[in-house]
Amino acid sequence: MLLDTSPLARLMSSELDASRQLFTLLEQELEAVSHHRTSELDTLNPAKEHQVKLLKQQAGTRLEWMKDHQLPLSAECLQHEAIQSNPEIHPLWQQLAAQYEANRQISERLSEMVLALRFRAEQKLRILHARQNDPHLYNEYGKTSGANPGLNSIEA
Repeated sequence: MLLDTSPLARLMSSELDASRQLFTLLEQELEAVSHHRTSELDTLNPAKEHQVKLLKQQAGTRLEWMKDHQLPLSAECLQHEAIQSNPEIHPLWQQLAAQYEANRQISERLSEMVLALRFRAEQKLRILHARQNDPHLYNEYGKTSGANPGLNSIEA
C-alpha cells in the first residue's frame, strides 16, 4: 500500500504560509529600522516572535510526520515513490526552501543594519563621553572658553 502523502502536503502548505507571514513581518521591521521608526518595532517584535514560534512548531510537526513515516528529513525524501506520486509536494518543497532562503537573507540584512546603527550610536556616545569634549570647553561662539589669548605669548 502506498503512503498517503496528503497530510505532508497540508503540513508543508501551512508551514509555507507561516514562513511567508514571517517574511512580511521582517520586511516591515526592515522598513521601520531603515526609517528610524522605533515605535513600530515595539509592536512588530512580539508579532515576529510569535510567528517564529509558530513556524518552529509547524516545521517540527512536519519533521515529526516525516520521521514517523521513515522519510529522510532532507530533499532526499523527494525520491521516495509515495512523494513522487503526489504532484503537490515537489513544488511545495521548492517554494518552502526558497522562502526559508528569502527569510534568511532579509534577516541577515536586518542584522547588518541593526549592527551598523549600534556601531554609530556607540561612536556618538564615545564622542560625547570623551574628555576633550568637555561641555565647558567651548563658549556660545564656538571658541574655546578655557584658552586665554595671552598665554601664547612669552612671559618674562
